[in-house]
Amino acid sequence: MTGASVAAGYARLLSDYLRGQTQGASLSAGQAAWIEAIDASAANAASDAHAPTSRAEWLAMIAALGEQADDPALPLKIGAAFQLRHLGLAGHVLINCTTLGEAGRQVVRYNRLMGDVGNSQLVRRGDWVEDIFQWPEAGAPPAALEQLWAAATVTLGRWLSGRDDLTWQAHFRFARPRDLTEYERIFGIAPRFGQPVTKLVFPASVLDLSIATGNPELRVIAEAQAASALKALDSEPEILRRTRRAIEQRLGSEHAALDDIAALLGMSGRTLHRRLAECGCNFRELADAVRRARAERCLRDPTIPLAEIAFLLGYREQSNFQHAFKRWTGQTPGEFRARLGQ
Repeated sequence: MTGASVAAGYARLLSDYLRGQTQGASLSAGQAAWIEAIDASAANAASDAHAPTSRAEWLAMIAALGEQADDPALPLKIGAAFQLRHLGLAGHVLINCTTLGEAGRQVVRYNRLMGDVGNSQLVRRGDWVEDIFQWPEAGAPPAALEQLWAAATVTLGRWLSGRDDLTWQAHFRFARPRDLTEYERIFGIAPRFGQPVTKLVFPASVLDLSIATGNPELRVIAEAQAASALKALDSEPEILRRTRRAIEQRLGSEHAALDDIAALLGMSGRTLHRRLAECGCNFRELADAVRRARAERCLRDPTIPLAEIAFLLGYREQSNFQHAFKRWTGQTPGEFRARLGQ
């Protein structure tokens, strides 16, 4: 899926894990800048919880850090660090469900708010339930995403139910690794590998476990907010969504011009220009909107220097960023940040 993305809140799971870990101390300059951009994207969760980041870059970062640390189980550990806040609005719905079964159904319903990370399906087979991971593309999902999804799902289930003793039988498509220590720690039992589908198998009784924090009144409010966010996603033309994601993916590189983005989307620059015009938009307007959104998110984090924000937006000179931001908002980046501080 060209231009596939991950919601910033979900992507931040990686940076949250790295914080305080030994891997975080050995990041390259490029990796550190990418992590800071992710943190900035998720900083304003109240109004922009689902701002996208590139799924390909996110997975590549996980793979690179795993190789760097010589730790094949790194995606599992990242998934096990999962917290409800990484789900954004969907998390508010889940915490106010009454049972794990209800929460599982709501995860399926609002999964698209988390980006292009795949979905899951609960299938009951007698006294057992299979939570089957569904990958939206041809072929098997990336092994890192299989691991991360399974570990995050188990971690969330235990947290919501308050039952750290629950175990899941995990099935993975990839081959059996040499060391199963981390797998057994997270799932409670050794998984099965080389399986036809990725899934978690557990007793059906788990679905009836209560969620202590469940509040039906708050759930109605949370569902209304999540449904509104889904509607906003559905109302946007696909070409605008794909182009915006592609720009977000290439922002900060030397390959973010119209022809570069068009090639990434599998079309000519002229065709992309025409299709955007049909939606009442042009490429510069869309690119500026992406840059402005990232700039405002970064400016909400006072630890990110203005020069670094300019670099993340693809500007070679900080002065060019200053002029562009004032054109967008009527104020300089410094004035915008100062108002936030007040």
